[in-house]
Amino acid sequence: MPEIPGFVSTIEYLKTLHKSKNDDYSGDKGAFFNFEFCDIVASLFQNTRDKVYATFLAVKLARLAVTLSAKKVNHESIEDTFNDLINYSVIWKCDYIERNKKPIHLLVEEATIRESKPK
Repeated sequence: MPEIPGFVSTIEYLKTLHKSKNDDYSGDKGAFFNFEFCDIVASLFQNTRDKVYATFLAVKLARLAVTLSAKKVNHESIEDTFNDLINYSVIWKCDYIERNKKPIHLLVEEATIRESKPK
């Protein structure tokens, strides 16, 4: 059977990449540490959209748990990981606000009630 050009070299590259990335995400905490950690964090949320954001944040927190005590970081810097956490948090906040935005007529009604109350 003929070999598909590039197939074996891709698999060899992915093997090296997997080891290198797994060192950043699992370290000596076990091969599936980051997945187990994400599972625990996601389980704390009921809304499926919130679970997605919590998982993104958990991936980065798991990475920090490994890389902050690592002698060497193979891929994105620790600072990049902190920046990802900040960005995902802000995106989640914006999405949460958008999903829970009240229709304008309710906002006007609430403002009118507040203004009409004696101070």
